[in-house]
Amino acid sequence: MLTLWYDEPAPAWEGHVLPIGNGALGACVFGTLGTERLQLNEKSLWTGGPGGADPYDFGRWPQDRRAALESVRRAIDERGSVSPEEAAELLGNPAYSTVGRIPGFGAYQNFGELLLDVPGGCSGGYRRSLDLETAVASVAYEDADGVPVSREYFASYPANVVVGRVTGGFTLRFASTRAAGVTAEGGRLRVRGALADNGLVYEAQVQVVGACTTEGDRVTAAGDAWFVFSAGTDHALAHPHYRGEDPAARVTAAVDAAARRTYEELRAEHVADHRELFGRVRLDLGQRMPDLPTDR
Repeated sequence: MLTLWYDEPAPAWEGHVLPIGNGALGACVFGTLGTERLQLNEKSLWTGGPGGADPYDFGRWPQDRRAALESVRRAIDERGSVSPEEAAELLGNPAYSTVGRIPGFGAYQNFGELLLDVPGGCSGGYRRSLDLETAVASVAYEDADGVPVSREYFASYPANVVVGRVTGGFTLRFASTRAAGVTAEGGRLRVRGALADNGLVYEAQVQVVGACTTEGDRVTAAGDAWFVFSAGTDHALAHPHYRGEDPAARVTAAVDAAARRTYEELRAEHVADHRELFGRVRLDLGQRMPDLPTDR
């Protein structure tokens, strides 16, 4: 088996979370106890562009930057290396620098986090893993009463959704640094907003499948249940404004279609689709995988 596994939750995002994705949607699994964190991405959620500057100059610096480039070269010659952050500061990279920002220069945006409040604590047996042969991430442990708890996630390319299954009940909510509107009705969370920088409209929906209640901006599943997530923006490859149809209809269609199917059907379709690509080549070096966490 080709599996990454760890015996503790991810302590931080970079280098520790378990990533899943289908090319358009992505989620990073922290595997945290108490409140599970799924950091979400959608490929077209960018600041900048024609809507972020008037007049739009393709994100170019308005002044000559050769002197800034020379300052980085000089620092490397003198000290052997410089950190990416220092180089960005010297160059005036708009994503990091305090020197200034380029009008219309964009950056990729974190969509937000899906939070799952799960009861019970952990008494032992914790395992967080990503099976590379199935592209399925999972979290398993025993709660404070010794009852097995499991969570499983995958990002389906055929269905264009991220799917999760949780045992033992949970409360689902959404968190973001942006002022997005979050509503809940009929077991479904709906997240909608527009980037302040360029007005890009974005929408996400999460449907809980199973016995659940809705209150305020969250959905609570009473017992074992699963959910489907999809998202989109009104970005389009259409010059000169690069805007298209509102994403609400296609996000709704993707979530509705997936929620009408069974979890097992969606999982089997996803695994078959992934294996068609991942399973094309196999290399056997005659080694035996040690029964140790991947980071040990």
